[in-house]
Amino acid sequence: MSSMNENQGSAHSTPGTSRATAVGGDPEVVADDANGEELDDAQLRAEIDAELAAERRSKPRAGAALTGAVLLIGGLVGWIAALNLLVDKLFLLENPGGTLACDINPFISCGTVMFTWQAEAFGIPNMALGLGGFAIMGVLGSLMISGTSLPPWMRWARLGGMTFAFAFIHFLAFSAIFIIRALCPWCMVVWVATAPMFFATLAHTVESGDLPLPRPVAGILRRWVLLTLAWYLLVALVILFAFWAQWMSMLGIV
Repeated sequence: MSSMNENQGSAHSTPGTSRATAVGGDPEVVADDANGEELDDAQLRAEIDAELAAERRSKPRAGAALTGAVLLIGGLVGWIAALNLLVDKLFLLENPGGTLACDINPFISCGTVMFTWQAEAFGIPNMALGLGGFAIMGVLGSLMISGTSLPPWMRWARLGGMTFAFAFIHFLAFSAIFIIRALCPWCMVVWVATAPMFFATLAHTVESGDLPLPRPVAGILRRWVLLTLAWYLLVALVILFAFWAQWMSMLGIV
């Protein structure tokens, strides 16, 4: 009886050993494997934390003050361009046979573009949208320069507004180049002002953590200056080749 009790006590005192043996595993090997997995997980977490910390410590390419300055300057330039477009359109409405300073030739002409349906895509003159939109972005830029912390809804509205503006100028640029077949100088000033405002805002949103993206994508979007220059080059090439015959004629080559 005492031998049976001892055997039963031994069986009940080492449940882990019995289960490990029952499944055909060495208890020490099972324990080592578990410890190894815990170490691997801990090491992986440490590496991820280190990478995130290094990313946060890296020099920001679109800090709040810099992005604010881009929005303020771009907003001012865009607002002036929109105001000139509005003044010019009012002048033409009052003087139907008049010409504008930006009416250089048949394919470089503000007046040609102003009275197309694309100039009032939403039922109101595009310059009115520009006056309001650029003014708002200029104010937001001033707040960012001053160090004011914007609430999340305002940060997302800022990105949404610039995304809409950037998409809209693509519609206008495509229409001017391929449909209307005329270039409006003041309109192109708006394009030039909008591009860095969009790319800087996008880069700042990514860097601040509001828009989490995979590291390779985030690394590309943070380089907003290069993206802006690449966009300028692309648009310039499109304009060059789309109006190649007109450029050659204007230069007296053909």
